[in-house]
Amino acid sequence: MTSLSPLARRFTGLALAKQGDQRHEAEWRAWADDGGQILPSHIAQVVLHALSGMALRMEDRIADDATDSSEAAQLENDLGYITDVEAVLLEYLHQPVRGYG
Repeated sequence: MTSLSPLARRFTGLALAKQGDQRHEAEWRAWADDGGQILPSHIAQVVLHALSGMALRMEDRIADDATDSSEAAQLENDLGYITDVEAVLLEYLHQPVRGYG
């Protein structure tokens, strides 16, 4: 995996910021700013964890009676996108490791 869409990168940055782990954020930024490198699996796992947490928070907001219908619709749209990014990351993490030689 060498690239994620700008929107996927934005969601990832937001999810990592919500987690508050500055080391993980710095690792992500270093990879995202470089642009041409293959995403290391440990960063993909961190991103997957952060996006999963973001998705859970969105699901809670959608279920909250105080959330109006237009906000819930936007959250559902964002949640669908996050689910797609999570699926791509899971597929990437489950690829067999390529040997050299």
